[in-house]
Amino acid sequence: MERHDQPGWHREDIKAALRKRHGSLERLSRAWGYHKSTVAVALNPGSYIPTVERRIAEEMGEHPHALWPNRWTPEGHPRSVAERNLSPSDAPAHRPIQKVA
Repeated sequence: MERHDQPGWHREDIKAALRKRHGSLERLSRAWGYHKSTVAVALNPGSYIPTVERRIAEEMGEHPHALWPNRWTPEGHPRSVAERNLSPSDAPAHRPIQKVA
């Protein structure tokens, strides 16, 4: 699946492709020997888990740079967190902790 209108794949397209093959991201995480949420976390824009990103790309028959050009160099090396140029909207969203009365 080639993308010409945007850099890399959309996160939801990656999730859909993995779910079609494995039923759920949790099932894939466990099959690879990771915590049940590892694959889902690796797909988040602010995450940095190069080993899992590489496995996801291999599973999809793609080069990591094709999926995440902002995370990987064309030579196949993961970019550092600083090199990823995350905008504030790409940072992981967290709900504020609320005090319980």
